[in-house]
Amino acid sequence: MFVVKARRNIVVSSFAINSKSRGVGAVKIYTRAGSYTNHEQSRDGWELVYENDSVIHNRRGVVTELGFLDRKIHIAKDRSQSFFVTSTNGLVYKGGEKEFSVYQSDEGMEIMEGIGTEGEFEGITYSPRVWSGTIW
Repeated sequence: MFVVKARRNIVVSSFAINSKSRGVGAVKIYTRAGSYTNHEQSRDGWELVYENDSVIHNRRGVVTELGFLDRKIHIAKDRSQSFFVTSTNGLVYKGGEKEFSVYQSDEGMEIMEGIGTEGEFEGITYSPRVWSGTIW
């Protein structure tokens, strides 16, 4: 789970992931306005915006483009949006330094350090973690 903060009005329409293993697997992407804090263990308030049970994952280190989300996510300037990306093939995360600190940014957005999870809205969480993927 991680947070994107908009530096200007932006639209998120697609993701690419870095999976732990190659082969066919299921990918889901959930989103919610604001922070994921206190919502790590519950689907309440999250919206499923991408679900594909037959994504052909590339090997670790080679991104897998997912195609378009079910709907575009509009994020207004200075607003934040949380994302939770899951894959049955696992996702590559890096260790971070401080949850909610800016890991990467460009003229349109800031991507914050977040958490990794052991399961989909369940299990152990690992913090801080840096999501290893691409947002369009």
